[in-house]
Amino acid sequence: MTSHTKAAGHHKGFDIIRNEHRALAAVVHCFEHLLNEVRDHSLDPPFDAFELLLRYLAEFPDRFHHPKEDDYLFPAVAQRDPKAAELIGELQEQHENVVRMTKALRDALSDWQADPENGFDKFEAAARDYITLQWEHMRLEETEILPVARAKLTETDWEAIDQAFGENEDPIFGDNPKGEFDRLFSQIVASAPAPWGLGARDEPKRKTLLERIGLVSD
Repeated sequence: MTSHTKAAGHHKGFDIIRNEHRALAAVVHCFEHLLNEVRDHSLDPPFDAFELLLRYLAEFPDRFHHPKEDDYLFPAVAQRDPKAAELIGELQEQHENVVRMTKALRDALSDWQADPENGFDKFEAAARDYITLQWEHMRLEETEILPVARAKLTETDWEAIDQAFGENEDPIFGDNPKGEFDRLFSQIVASAPAPWGLGARDEPKRKTLLERIGLVSD
């Protein structure tokens, strides 16, 4: 007997994935904001903030969020909707690229720190490429993959996804945040719209950010 589907909003895994996308969007927005400030000479290079930001990207999205999409969400979606297989392959390739790009960014940051007068351009170019890929990646997941998951995954599918993503602990936005990320959290609060920043009171700014990943509701 085939398991029945259930409204995805009632599944913990679905909600966690969307919340993790919101969190990543806030971090990427903060990254973009800091780059713009440095480029405009309105901010001295915040090397410590960039270090924390790249550490977060390496320790959470690269190690937990993306691998669990590869291992749990994507196979379930591909099984229920074979037409999604090509896009899933593209997204998995992007996951691999993101890991390489994060490492390259950390190397470029070290080079910039060693040569503060000349290292920014290389770091900025790598960072802009990373940011562009992340926005497009999240947009595809939010507009193409999650709607299929909501419509077609079964209770059994969601049980495995719920359990896997329920074990994640976001070191900034989770229930037990790590103190070493407090400085980065302050940067995010200062620059990001809702649901993570002071922009919580700025609905147009919030909507603009969430629209970039195809997530405009709630």
